[in-house]
Amino acid sequence: MTGTRNNSKNVSSVKAASKISKQKILLPTLKEQQRYVVYKVITKNSIKNFDSVHNNIMTQCNSMLGIFDGGKAGLMSAKYNAEKMTGVIRVNNKYVDKLKVCLGMIKNITVKDDFVQDVIVDCIYVSGMLHKAVDKMDA
Repeated sequence: MTGTRNNSKNVSSVKAASKISKQKILLPTLKEQQRYVVYKVITKNSIKNFDSVHNNIMTQCNSMLGIFDGGKAGLMSAKYNAEKMTGVIRVNNKYVDKLKVCLGMIKNITVKDDFVQDVIVDCIYVSGMLHKAVDKMDA
């Protein structure tokens, strides 16, 4: 008889543990609001390896924002188009202006084999929805 009681206790404790481990969903009002910034790289010569250019832009923006603001801004590359030399960066809504300043301050980019090329990074559009930003990027 004691064996059946222990089994029933084990089953009930497993059910209770599964209820505890279930995470609650975060309310939409508590989530951080994101914005998508569309930018365009303007150069004299076309750059074929835009992936390295995009990574270079992200690292320069993070270094300009610093350790603390860079983490709070939450910069992430969303998309980029190598043919049109445009891209989309996701950022926290409170750091959009700082990101625009960082993009405007980028004057040169290191491409393959330590080749430095002069560029202008222009902010085209800011949106709260990714598909609208991608539409502006492709237009």
